[in-house]
Amino acid sequence: MTVDKIKELIGLIHGVSLIEDFIIDEAGSLKGRIAVVTDQEHADLEWYVEISPTYPFKTMGMEPIHFQNKNLLDYPHIMQGGNLCMHPAEYDNAESQFVNDLKQLKEWVEEYYVRGEKDAHYEHLVVNHHTIRGQYYTFCFAETQEDFTEGDYGIVHYTPLPTGRKKDTPVINYVVQKFVSCVQVKKTEMFCRISKSYQELRSFKGVYCLLNNIPSVYNKFIVENYNSIRGLFSQSQKNYIHSFVVSHRDKYDFFPLFCGYRIPEGGVHWQAMILFMDDLPIEPVRMGTGKNRLWLTDFRQGQIQWAETVDISYKYFFGRGAMPKELANKKMLIMGVGAIGSILAETLTRCGAKNLTLYDIDNKEPGNVCRSAYPFYTGIIEKTLDITSLLTQISPHVECTSLKSIADLVIKTYAAGHEDKSALAEFFDEFDVIFDCTTDNQLMRVMDSIGTKAQLVNLSITNHAQDLICAFSPNVTETVLLVYGLFKHDVETDMYNPTGCWNPTFKASYNDIECKVQVAVKHIIKMLSKQEPLSDFYITEDDLNLKINKL
Repeated sequence: MTVDKIKELIGLIHGVSLIEDFIIDEAGSLKGRIAVVTDQEHADLEWYVEISPTYPFKTMGMEPIHFQNKNLLDYPHIMQGGNLCMHPAEYDNAESQFVNDLKQLKEWVEEYYVRGEKDAHYEHLVVNHHTIRGQYYTFCFAETQEDFTEGDYGIVHYTPLPTGRKKDTPVINYVVQKFVSCVQVKKTEMFCRISKSYQELRSFKGVYCLLNNIPSVYNKFIVENYNSIRGLFSQSQKNYIHSFVVSHRDKYDFFPLFCGYRIPEGGVHWQAMILFMDDLPIEPVRMGTGKNRLWLTDFRQGQIQWAETVDISYKYFFGRGAMPKELANKKMLIMGVGAIGSILAETLTRCGAKNLTLYDIDNKEPGNVCRSAYPFYTGIIEKTLDITSLLTQISPHVECTSLKSIADLVIKTYAAGHEDKSALAEFFDEFDVIFDCTTDNQLMRVMDSIGTKAQLVNLSITNHAQDLICAFSPNVTETVLLVYGLFKHDVETDMYNPTGCWNPTFKASYNDIECKVQVAVKHIIKMLSKQEPLSDFYITEDDLNLKINKL
C-alpha cells in the first residue's frame, strides 16, 4: 500500500472521503484521517486511520488496520482507546482488503451509529490484564448451587492450580471452591458446581461482595480506580473487608476481593482485584464527633489491580461442543481402561460426561503409554488411579470413581455359584450405561447373562486394529462371536509377546486404535441419545477410508 494508492481507493468508495493525507511514520505505519457520510441528521464521522506495515496480514492476533474515534466510546464495538473492533473477511492483496475494510466501516456507521442498534448477546466487561508485582493472577469460578442475596458478602474459598506462563511471565492460577455468606448470624455455604476432586483440595480465603451495580464505564469497560468503585459497596461490605484484614493480616501476604454483579442472563459474574496487606487500598474514615464519633472503612485513591477471572460453569466450559445433556448426566461404568477404555474415558470426559466409574485389574506400565491415554510421567500406578487423575485434570465437572480390582473375583465367584444373579443385576442397575472394554470373554458372558437394566456396550478390536466391533445388549456375546466369525483374516497371528510368561496382546499404534474408537464413539453417543437407531456395528478399514457395517 502506498499513499497514492490509498487516496485512489478512497475515491472509489461512495460515502468515504479523505480529510487528512496519509503519511508514513518512523515505524513504517501509514496514518491519515477520513470521514464517513452518515445521514442528514448526523454530521459526517471522522476517523483516524493507522495501517500496519504488514497489511493486509494481521500479526500476533492484531488486526493490521485501526479506525479510531474517541468520541464514540458509548457505542458497541468501540474499544477503550477509541478503536473500532472489527473482524473483516481476509484477502490476499492489500487493495482488495482495504476496499473491504472501508465497506465494513461504513456498515458499522449505518448499523450502530445511524440506526442505533444494539447487539442481542451479552458481552462481559473489558478488563485489561496487567502484571501484578511481576506476575499475572487468574481465578476460575463456576455457578453456585444456591443464589446470592442482594448485598451479600462473606468469605470466598479458592485453591491453587499449577503455575502457568504467558509472555514469559508466571501466571498464578486458582479455582474457586465455595462462597460462605456472612450476612446472617448463621453462615451459609454456597458451593461452586465443580467436582469433589477440586472441592477437597486445600483452601485459601478471600472476600466477596455482591455489588449494587455493575462496576463499569460506558457499561462495557471495567472501572480502574478505587474512587470509581467505592460507591458500589455498602458500608457493611466495606467494614467486613476491614474485619477480614484484621483477622488475616498475619496469615496472608495478599487476598482477592471478588466483586460480583448480576448479568442479563440472571447469574452473577465475578471480577477479582488483588489486595496486598502491605499496601491496602482501604483506610479508616472518622464520622461525627465526641460520643457520636464512628470509624468506618472506605477506599482511598489508587489504581485497582484486577486479576483475570474466567467463568468455567458447565454451559461455558462445554459451550463449544458437548454430548447431549441427557446423556452427559447419566451414570457410566467403563470396565477395562486399557487402549480402548482409556481413549473412551478421555473422549467422554471431553464431551461433557459428569459421572464416570472406572474398573480395571491392571497397573499402568511404560509399555501401555504408546497406545493408551496415559502419561509416562506418573510411573507404575493402578490404571484406574492414573486415568482418574487425567480425567479430573481435563474437566472440573466430571465426578470420577473406581471399583476395586477384586470386583472381578467377586463378580465371577458369584456368577459361578448362584443360578439367581439378581443381586449382581441390582449392583449394576445403579449405572445407566456400562461399557465393557476388557476383551474378557468370560466377563462378557457374565454381564450378558445377569439381566441388568443398564445399557451394555461391548467394544473390542482385532489384531493390528483392523476391525472394531461394537455390540449392544441384549445378546452381546452372540453378536460379538458372530462378527468375529465373519472376518476372513487370521486375527491370532503376529501378536505382540511381552517379555516373560504373559498372554500375547494385539499390535496396533495409538493412531490405529484411536481413529476407530472415535468414529465408534461418535455413533454410540448418537445412538444412546436416540439420534440414531440403536444398532450393533463393526468398523473395517481399506486403503482409502473407514467403513461402518451395521447389523
